[in-house]
Amino acid sequence: MNIDAELERLLLSERDNDVRRAAYNQEIHRYGIIAAGDVEGLKKDLIDQETNTNRPHRRGVLSKDALMNEKYHVIIMCALVSRFCIEQGMDIAVSYTLSDIFIGKIDRAKSLDEVYAIRDEIRMEYCTRMRDQSKKEVVSRYVVLAIDYIRAHVQEPLTVEQVANALSVNASYLSKLFKKEMGKSISEYIRDSKIAVAEHMLRHLDDSSLQIANYLGFSSQSHFIQVFKKQTGMTPEEYRKKHYHQSWIGEVEKE
Repeated sequence: MNIDAELERLLLSERDNDVRRAAYNQEIHRYGIIAAGDVEGLKKDLIDQETNTNRPHRRGVLSKDALMNEKYHVIIMCALVSRFCIEQGMDIAVSYTLSDIFIGKIDRAKSLDEVYAIRDEIRMEYCTRMRDQSKKEVVSRYVVLAIDYIRAHVQEPLTVEQVANALSVNASYLSKLFKKEMGKSISEYIRDSKIAVAEHMLRHLDDSSLQIANYLGFSSQSHFIQVFKKQTGMTPEEYRKKHYHQSWIGEVEKE
C-alpha cells in the first residue's frame, strides 16, 4: 500500500472535520474527568452521551470487522486513559499493569456487548482509583466529602461557605479540619483543582483563555490569567506553547 496516496485519499474524502474535532474534544474532556477522579462527573458525562443524540460523534474505521473495530478503539482508549492518569500522579507500574490486564480482557472478548462492558469497567476503575488516591492520607469523613464535592463542582465559582453548606457542617470547623488534614485551606484546594483542570485543557485542547475561564467559573478572563500565572509562573498561552500535545513518552524519558 502507498501510504501517502492512501492518506491523501482519506483526507480528501473527509467531509466532517468539525464533527471529528468536536468528538475529539469530548473524548479528551472525558479522559480529564477520569484522571481527576471525578466519579460523579464521569457518570453524568456518560449518561449525557447516551441520552443526547445531537452530540457530535465520529471515529475512524480501524477494521471492517465490527468486533475488531470496537476492540481497537477500546484498546486505544485504555492506553490513553492510563497515560492521562500517570500524568495526574498514578504510579506508572500500576497504570501500565492495569492497562495490560484490560487489554488482555479485550483481546479475549467474544461480542460487542462484552467489549462495551470492558470499556465501561476501564473508565470507572481508573476514575475510582484516581479518586481514592487523593484520599489516602485523609481520615475525616467531612474532608473526604469536601474533596468529592469540590471535584464534582470544580466548574462552579466555589466558596468555603458553599462547600460547608452542601455538607451541612459549620464552615469554620470544616476549614480548620481541612487545613489540618490536607495541609492547605479549602480555598487553596479549590484553586489548585481549577488550575489542574486548566493545565489539562491547555495541554490537550484549543480552548481560549476566555473559554477556560468561563468553563471553570472564574469571575473574568483577567482573573483567571492572574491566578494561573501566580500558580504556574506562566500565562496560559505561555503554558500552552510549552506543553501543548507534549508526548508522555518524551516526558518520561526526560526524567
